[in-house]
Amino acid sequence: MSIFKKIKLLIFFIILTFSEPMYAGDSNIPVRVGISDTAFHSYLFDNVEFNNAKNIDVMDAQTGYLIKGTEENSTVKITMENGLFRIYINENLVARNLTGPILITPQENELVSISGLKRKGKQASYRGYIELTKSEKNPEKFAIVNVLSLKNYLKGVVPNEMPVRFGLEALKAQTVAARNYAVTPRVKAYKEFDVCDSVACQVYFGANTEETLANKAIEQTDSIIALDDMNKPILALYSSTAGGYTESYENAFSDPNTKAFPSNHLTYMIATPDNIEFPDLSSDEEAEKFYTSRPEAFDDQSPYYRWSKEWTVDELQEVLNSLLISQSKTGFITPAVTDKSEIGNIKSLKVLERGKSGKIIKLGLYTDKNTFIIEKELVIRRCFPKNGISLPSANFVISYIDAETPVYKFSGGGFGHGVGLSQWGAGKMSSLGYRYDEILKHYYHGIKLATIPVNVLCNNKTIETSFYSNTNDAYIHIDNIDKIRELKITVNESSFTTKLNGENQDINISEYINKGENKISYLITDNFDFAKKISAFVVIDGAENE
Repeated sequence: MSIFKKIKLLIFFIILTFSEPMYAGDSNIPVRVGISDTAFHSYLFDNVEFNNAKNIDVMDAQTGYLIKGTEENSTVKITMENGLFRIYINENLVARNLTGPILITPQENELVSISGLKRKGKQASYRGYIELTKSEKNPEKFAIVNVLSLKNYLKGVVPNEMPVRFGLEALKAQTVAARNYAVTPRVKAYKEFDVCDSVACQVYFGANTEETLANKAIEQTDSIIALDDMNKPILALYSSTAGGYTESYENAFSDPNTKAFPSNHLTYMIATPDNIEFPDLSSDEEAEKFYTSRPEAFDDQSPYYRWSKEWTVDELQEVLNSLLISQSKTGFITPAVTDKSEIGNIKSLKVLERGKSGKIIKLGLYTDKNTFIIEKELVIRRCFPKNGISLPSANFVISYIDAETPVYKFSGGGFGHGVGLSQWGAGKMSSLGYRYDEILKHYYHGIKLATIPVNVLCNNKTIETSFYSNTNDAYIHIDNIDKIRELKITVNESSFTTKLNGENQDINISEYINKGENKISYLITDNFDFAKKISAFVVIDGAENE
């Protein structure tokens, strides 16, 4: 039996045997983060080195072979050769032919530091532990996976996704969005880990970049996520700057499984203007008025609120000659281009379809050889780089200046995909006095803020959690598929036993709620069939069942 299986059985035995409470919250939810190289180019490696091996233990999970911390200033290097791990201490081979995974665990109150890896110009160091696991795609390489609690993961995300100067309420809104994304990522590109550490998922830079105010935002939203109208965690996308008008999800993203574009409709991520007087921008006329002016909006302080890019005809021809072939591989350019000779000379560009925010959904490129249709905002942005950098957004209008040297000019607004929360918008809303829940509900429609659902088992074991609330209103939602009849609930210092009826039930707990931190626990008291359970969460933004 492997050591992992032994540990799992031991934990299971402890849970079934003892009745001490279990705590459910950010500190008890594990996250597996794929760590990339300094340039964020690769998530697969054939070697890695760790600083200060005195503070770490190294173990092969398959065999239980363990190397305790060595002398000060020593290094541990781990390589992969012929699909097997080798371990070196100060260049001396101490173990080989290991199948892994290899676990690098820091001693108490220490961090794991990866030699040569930089984040924000600092030595990259991580909480939790590091797992080196063989890649399924390339068995000659391995992934570096940081395994840590959701709480500590967020400490390395929030201040790197949003400047702390944006204020506490903006940081709290960012925290909830980041927590949602960790719980419900849009795609999982690698089997070895849950999320990556770059902008391809959400930026995670580790322990050396934590900030006090961001940590406070994490504490004051502990375990809080946004749920949709079906009580499911939302896909909480966000970007730097929406340009005053967010876009509907389906108009910016393809389906992650089928690649169909536009994607499926999400009721909570729909095009939303910062001002209800802003018109529908799906026509070129309205889009031009909007993106060649600077109406007051929540993210109007962003340096990318409005922008423009220009190319001569020759420059644009050169750009498209080099990009259309590579971008055709995405499947969103029709017909696909396989050779530069197929492109021809540019005659014109025309927007064929826009979303409500003016975001271009479909763009026509007309040449003397063919008509090409370019779809999807990220592909459009990548087809028209300036100085090697993709367009800030796909919210732009095109003008052709027929002067002595003809020029194509793109005038636009926003930075990023523009779907969901605008980080610059959240920053201004925070400065104007909006609470984090109000910020989130501006960008995500029809959501409710609630604690992460917990499963309460019929094992005579109490489940505890805590949460912060801005109001005295809250209710517990119970999913009771197994028809449990009785549940003991403790909210702060008040305990009561409630009879459960049916599969779903809401229990008003407003009279027990404090503004600020609250503690709640659940205990099933009528049934000890270990196979049965209930699921419970607290909705904190208003009691609906008074």
